[in-house]
Amino acid sequence: MFAYYDAEADIAWFPTGESDDVVSERVPGGLRDYDRLTHALVAIEVWDASTRLPRTLLEALPRPAAPHKAAA
Repeated sequence: MFAYYDAEADIAWFPTGESDDVVSERVPGGLRDYDRLTHALVAIEVWDASTRLPRTLLEALPRPAAPHKAAA
């Protein structure tokens, strides 16, 4: 798992651990993903990343393997 930045969706994703069963919590500016059993933080998703994170950080992050899709 690697962090990435999707410029088209303006979303940055930072993994902090691994889990096969994740629960997401919506927070201001994005999501926090937790392991359902241990409640350990396993990822942070930052929305509108270009307004919240330094440009140099976003430029250093790779693109995601697949683009984000809009929620239905």
